[in-house]
Amino acid sequence: MTTDTSPAPQARPTVGAVVLTWRDRDQTAACVAHLLDGDAVSRVVVVDNEADGAIASAIPADPRLSFRELDANTGFAVGVNAGMRALLADESIDQLLVINNDATLTPADLELLRAELERSPALGVVGPRIVTPDGQQFSAGGVLSRLTWSIRQPRPGEQPDFLTWACVLLRRETLESAGLLDERFFMYWEDVEYGLRLSGRGIAFAEVGDARLVHAVSSSHARAGSRILAYSSQAFRHFLRLHGGRTRVTGYARLAAKTVITAVTGDLRGARYVLAGWRLGRDAPDPAYPAFDRLP
Repeated sequence: MTTDTSPAPQARPTVGAVVLTWRDRDQTAACVAHLLDGDAVSRVVVVDNEADGAIASAIPADPRLSFRELDANTGFAVGVNAGMRALLADESIDQLLVINNDATLTPADLELLRAELERSPALGVVGPRIVTPDGQQFSAGGVLSRLTWSIRQPRPGEQPDFLTWACVLLRRETLESAGLLDERFFMYWEDVEYGLRLSGRGIAFAEVGDARLVHAVSSSHARAGSRILAYSSQAFRHFLRLHGGRTRVTGYARLAAKTVITAVTGDLRGARYVLAGWRLGRDAPDPAYPAFDRLP
């Protein structure tokens, strides 16, 4: 009698997903429907910023689906972190998918992301190539100039400095090692900071070029109006505090020029928001969102 000593097959990693939304019922419902199509995702946590119950009531119930309804608009980092904490508390979750509510990831594209993580143990995070509804394609990441503080698309074969968190798939171990997003960012630059943090810890990340994310233009930007300028300038100045080094002054010059250009074009309200964000970024509160609640 022959005894089979071959190792038992290991179960595939279990995926939990975080969908962050703010006043966007229809696109959120479509995003969740794609995630729940099939059995690749075991849990979906929808984090609803400044919730009024409308989004939760519009999405059909599913045992894999739960909601975190937040009273305030907490921004991107706090909202995403709330969802990730909920998933990390579930010991059965091995991989975490973070995806914008205005984006679509098919089960086949998610499978490509999962397969890359399983094939490459050194990778801690992967992201898909981004495609707009009209067919334009963008890399999942960007390259940061430490001199001018501009961001550009990676050239073929070039390693990006960060992956955009429009959609990322992370190992649990990555978050346990590198931590969650910095909640002193309200919106913007938190993904750039996270990429630099990963590199500093020797954690690799990559775009999966065959995987595609269809990403619409966020309607939340139009609803936020000129306040977007405060979000971006606060985030940029906080980023410079963390990573600016000797060329920080160049970044400050960019912010000053943005203020002047915004004012010259006639958007005085926008220029005031740039300056308000600059002030908030000097000593960024943790978390950032209560300070923005006090802006007019």
